[in-house]
Amino acid sequence: MRFMAMTLRLSEADDRMLTERARSENRSKQEVAREAIHNYLTDQMRRIEDLEDELALARYRLRKQLGEVTYVPQAEARSALGLPPAPPRSSRA
Repeated sequence: MRFMAMTLRLSEADDRMLTERARSENRSKQEVAREAIHNYLTDQMRRIEDLEDELALARYRLRKQLGEVTYVPQAEARSALGLPPAPPRSSRA
């Protein structure tokens, strides 16, 4: 893993809060700040993915409402995709 150096300028209040948080978690200020940045960046990616999912679902619902969605039996779908027939389901009683 390669690290990049940077200077983080904080207000006195933010620096105090960061210092207190790091001390309470028995970690360095740098570790706390790095984790916070990582969480912020990955949260943004999750939000984008969630919005993409919502858009896909809205498009599906619209297509279904317009009658553009059709269903086929599993065997027919597997055949069209060049897949072997599904193995028979075992009944567990």
